[in-house]
Amino acid sequence: MAAESHQLVVRDQNGTFLRPGPVIADYSFPECPEPNALCGSRGDVEYSPDGSLAAVLSATGVGVVVYDTATGAEKAKVACGGALAVSFSPQGSFLQTWEKLTEELQQSGGNLRLWDPQTGAFLTGFSQKAFSKEKWPYIRWTDDEMIACMSITNGVHLYNGQDIAQGVISKVSQENLSSYSISPGPPPYKIVTFVPEVKDKPAAVTLFAYPNLEEPVTRKVMFRASDASFLWSPTGAAVLVRTSTDVDATGKSYYGESKMAYLASDGKSDSNVALGKEGPIHDVAWSPSGKEFIVVYGFMPAKATLFDMKCKAVFDFGTGSRNTVAWAPHGRFVMLGGFGNISGNLEFWDNNRKKVIAAVKAPGTTSWAWSPCSRFFLTATLFPRLRVDNGFKIFKYDGSLVTEQTVPHELYQVSFRPAKPSVHPDRPASPGAGGGAAGGGGGGGGGGQSSAAAAPAAPSAYVPPHLRGKGAGGASARPAFSLHAYEEAAKVGGQSLFGKQLPPGAEEEDNKLSKSALKKKKAKEKAQKEKDAAEALEQTNRALAAAGITPQAAPAAGAAPAAEEKKSFSSADEVNKRIKAVQKKLRQAEALVEEEKGGKELNVDQKDKIASIDGMQEELKELNALLATF
Repeated sequence: MAAESHQLVVRDQNGTFLRPGPVIADYSFPECPEPNALCGSRGDVEYSPDGSLAAVLSATGVGVVVYDTATGAEKAKVACGGALAVSFSPQGSFLQTWEKLTEELQQSGGNLRLWDPQTGAFLTGFSQKAFSKEKWPYIRWTDDEMIACMSITNGVHLYNGQDIAQGVISKVSQENLSSYSISPGPPPYKIVTFVPEVKDKPAAVTLFAYPNLEEPVTRKVMFRASDASFLWSPTGAAVLVRTSTDVDATGKSYYGESKMAYLASDGKSDSNVALGKEGPIHDVAWSPSGKEFIVVYGFMPAKATLFDMKCKAVFDFGTGSRNTVAWAPHGRFVMLGGFGNISGNLEFWDNNRKKVIAAVKAPGTTSWAWSPCSRFFLTATLFPRLRVDNGFKIFKYDGSLVTEQTVPHELYQVSFRPAKPSVHPDRPASPGAGGGAAGGGGGGGGGGQSSAAAAPAAPSAYVPPHLRGKGAGGASARPAFSLHAYEEAAKVGGQSLFGKQLPPGAEEEDNKLSKSALKKKKAKEKAQKEKDAAEALEQTNRALAAAGITPQAAPAAGAAPAAEEKKSFSSADEVNKRIKAVQKKLRQAEALVEEEKGGKELNVDQKDKIASIDGMQEELKELNALLATF
């Protein structure tokens, strides 16, 4: 499938199909009278992270069938006829399946098994009696697949991620451990664990760094916490810990109590996330850049707030009927929605400009997702969550409806095929984007593109003068009378509605320093941070080598670091600032070239600067091209 269009997997009563999705160039939705049929499936189709493979749980008992998504051709068959769950490793090198444990499986290697998705060959297995959807997949890899982890009673076992059959290479030991998570991003690898309250002992969240798994990096004690879920920043620089209890001690909520804590992966800061409204935490999500996150929280109408990497509130999206946040893959657009017992409100925001683009409705939504290009948003009504009105809608990022497909029978799954971040460029909103139709109608039958211009506008309800101009269309207009006090979106800074805020670990003295002193302090902290990271990476590589694992090669001289390759900017001022910094480094490097020609002997760091000239020139070209989009 070309990068100009998307692919959808559709699973319903008639079978499982791969079909063309929306076209990026003109936002149309093509007809597909004969979609590419896959074998019948007993569960959702699982894509590999890069979208090149799709694993189907065969309904005929064959096992798992792996398909090449570009051609729809069968790639391999995995002989596990009783498989009930399937999952790919982060780079798609391994396929993991789970079956009910039988005596035959126990004797032949176990019911939790690993396979080669290219050939279907069996690699290794374990015995895992119970299955929990919340804990699946049981075997989890680091992003580079160097290390694999599996939870055991009172601990976590670590394996060679390339050859798990070699056995355990290290272990985290913790009594009463109930959940854990491994950090994404490059090494050094971090593991965070949670131990719930036991009798009079409070709950504890502990952060470890491989290979030193006996001494924690940091440990945070938490009260009134019986369950926890972890949300790592995409770079692995910090983790959010969301805790909950079944009973609210204050008696204010029937659904228990929830809290959120922030832990930096270097262990130098931790804090409770300060929320400006009482009530449950509905949802939280990191930006793809890893620099900020949004929390939706509070009794209805719920509040949504944007926090930066220092855990400081920077923007308030106001209040509304919402319980969900979904970032577009490039981090430019974000959707705030209300699903489940809320009537399908969708708010599309431009996060760079901090402006709402459109507000629409998609009633009955049970499944939703952004497309890999960040231009389309899919909502679906699926069986068995809802047994009527099954179908799906695809919206453009500005709220306009691209297509609405309804099916007269049961619909089980509709998903976009994933893609690598580099496949689709980050594009800003088109001039004049916004004002999507509130009702989300039109386009029935899945034929072509639907827009407000395709048909005369329906008569709209009367809006009182004092409510006119507040929001995009009728979907966001608020009633003249309401039992709730709604709040508008606003920037949060300095003395915020949450009170005076300081980043975790920050000192009051920072506010008393002069600009030059503060700049020197930050430069010193940055240098120390880079030194600590280099030492930790060296220690990790030594541990990997001792375990028989070949660590990945370091980037070549002159190559931009991975963190800089994925660097995103929220304004033209940030781009200009980066351009000036690169130009300054480039001038310094070019001066070193002249000095070397004059016979001066350069040290290693100076030679590295010269070697990076090509990389800096290439970065300048990309930055100038990016600047033109703002």
